[in-house]
Amino acid sequence: MAVIHHYDFVPALLMSICNILPLPKSRTGRPPTYPLSSLVVLLALMIHSGMTYRKFCAHLHRDEQLLLQLDIPRAPHYSTLNRAMDRVPPEVLQRMVRLIASTQPPPRRVAADSTGMSHSTGGEWFSVRCQEARRRRFTGLHAVVDVDTLMVTSVKVRDRPGGDARMLIPLLKGMWADELEVVYGDKAYLSRINVTHIHSLGARAVIEPKRGLTGKARGHREYARLVKEYRRDPDGWKEKYEYGKRSLVECVFGAMKVKFGGTLRSRLDNRRVAETLLKVVIYNAERANYFSWSNP
Repeated sequence: MAVIHHYDFVPALLMSICNILPLPKSRTGRPPTYPLSSLVVLLALMIHSGMTYRKFCAHLHRDEQLLLQLDIPRAPHYSTLNRAMDRVPPEVLQRMVRLIASTQPPPRRVAADSTGMSHSTGGEWFSVRCQEARRRRFTGLHAVVDVDTLMVTSVKVRDRPGGDARMLIPLLKGMWADELEVVYGDKAYLSRINVTHIHSLGARAVIEPKRGLTGKARGHREYARLVKEYRRDPDGWKEKYEYGKRSLVECVFGAMKVKFGGTLRSRLDNRRVAETLLKVVIYNAERANYFSWSNP
């Protein structure tokens, strides 16, 4: 059912969210032929299709139903769609992720993790031609996932992977945490400040401690209790708090890369950030589509 109604539900959902978000408007020149909200929806659908700008715009000329649904007179030129990637602020795309996730009940158990989206910089050909190894580059994607619905509830993008512990609190502040009960994370997210912040939200931090930690509180009692309880019986601790659910966030990353690709085609840094966020937006829209038809 979800696949059958895909082309009606997803564009309508994305368009309804774009219409309520404060997108930037041009103050000079003639009024734009294509509203930025419609271009954002087209960018998301292009990433979902896996087509290039040229091929996707050529396909739009034959899809009169989609053009009518988006209320645009004709298919835009591929360069118009390409330039639209620069006009979309990352904050707007992050809010889109959050609003789509809000179509489901507030998250109770979430898992945090990060992954890297590789750059399509032609590194293999450079190595062959210049006989010099070229280091692969990545854009870092940090996300919090609801382990019950597998929807991304909060997301941040950096120019490179790493710094997981510093990103946890901004991620939790960017989501609805009124009914939060458990926050899962791997060893990279363990810090006194993170555990204390999770406790202040009324939730429990289920983060596996690293080896060799002193476990001293230093003003953070919940951190010391976590380390002490884990050291008493590591296997029992994992079974008691269902630590295996932490890996569900990796399942989400894997599904996202398999379906939408793990390589970014954009060459500019700001476009890479927008492309990464658009992949998360269309993933959440697909999940919302699934729940709308599986639980009518």
